[in-house]
Amino acid sequence: MIEDPYILFTRIPVVVNEQGVLFTDPLWVKDIELHLGYIENFGMCCPVERGRDVDGLQSIAHLDIKWLYELRKDHGFRSVLKNFIPNFLTVINACKKAQIVHSDGAGWAFPLSFYVLPLKPFFRFQWVVVIESSFWMLAQGQPRTLRAIIEHHVHTLLLKRCVKLANARIFSQSFYKDYFLGRDNSRTLINPASWLDKKFMASPEAVRKRFEGRRNRTLNVLYPSRLVLDKGVLVVLEAIKQLQVEHVDLTVTIMGEGDLKAHCLRFAAENRGSVEVRFQSAVDYGRDFFSIIAQHDWLLVPTLKQEQPRIIFDAFSQGVPVIGSDTAGVLDITSKQNALTFETGNPSSLAACIRHAARHPELALEMGLAGLEYATGKTHLQMHQVREAFLKSSLTPSARPRA
Repeated sequence: MIEDPYILFTRIPVVVNEQGVLFTDPLWVKDIELHLGYIENFGMCCPVERGRDVDGLQSIAHLDIKWLYELRKDHGFRSVLKNFIPNFLTVINACKKAQIVHSDGAGWAFPLSFYVLPLKPFFRFQWVVVIESSFWMLAQGQPRTLRAIIEHHVHTLLLKRCVKLANARIFSQSFYKDYFLGRDNSRTLINPASWLDKKFMASPEAVRKRFEGRRNRTLNVLYPSRLVLDKGVLVVLEAIKQLQVEHVDLTVTIMGEGDLKAHCLRFAAENRGSVEVRFQSAVDYGRDFFSIIAQHDWLLVPTLKQEQPRIIFDAFSQGVPVIGSDTAGVLDITSKQNALTFETGNPSSLAACIRHAARHPELALEMGLAGLEYATGKTHLQMHQVREAFLKSSLTPSARPRA
């Protein structure tokens, strides 16, 4: 066990109900539970909200969270300015208690790592920095507004400094490591992020049986995503138009929520000839979610950013191969054996991949089984086990406990 006081900084909020019970997102509860499996003295510094509906959230009353440092939640830029000093003081108090500080590179309006950065030279804590997303990076095709350019370069500059000062650096993909550190591999772990539970994984026999049961049917493709521009929504819709003209026998199911949901609903309602477009409301992550994935032959991941979509592991867990954009994050966890990749942001390239999958239906089983084999070693528990071993080898236990 890691015994030193360990404070995790996150923008994920905790909600307090009228009875004083703490709640948060169920997937986050699962993640905290695994942290507590190898951290004895664990605390959090995060936004705390009161008077908010807790429907869909899960209690954390059963978890041994020894300290909770309450941040004010930022809602808009005015609140960021208003909350800056109070939140900074809270971070200072948390860092005084911590002997290990854990922060990341994500969170609106800016990562909490930026609060920690100026404190590092004045405190004796060891710093764990985790980089799992790149929301601040300019996406392909994204308008180069002044604000977007400034956000990109400021985040890059400050996060590089955070990563350099960290005692342990964890990246979900090699691209992030190279981007921030170049050839420096010291105190560094590349550990892909996965939410998979072993209990939800399909067996090879079930995948084969499912494939045999729908042989010679129309190709079924699933596109589960947050329906926003940088997830490649418009790329998918344009590719469908091209396939419609070519009379490819295809069913595409769009599943999700987001700014472009209404646009997708209108698109799905139109007659597309040989291409049927369906819309599926988003479902919670769990058995129903995996059941929907398993009903399809391929899963689309047309992201425009260098992120590493966890949905790839979810697809592989059901023996469903992926058609994904050739971003670093996708290429890092796929291969020619389990995925088809296309030129990022190019609808014609995506259409060509779907056309190839339709002409070679046997690939769905062959590549799906390869994906399933790969995903077997990429569960959420295994991710934490690898992280635990890395932290124990990278961090130095304190000579004495802090009072």
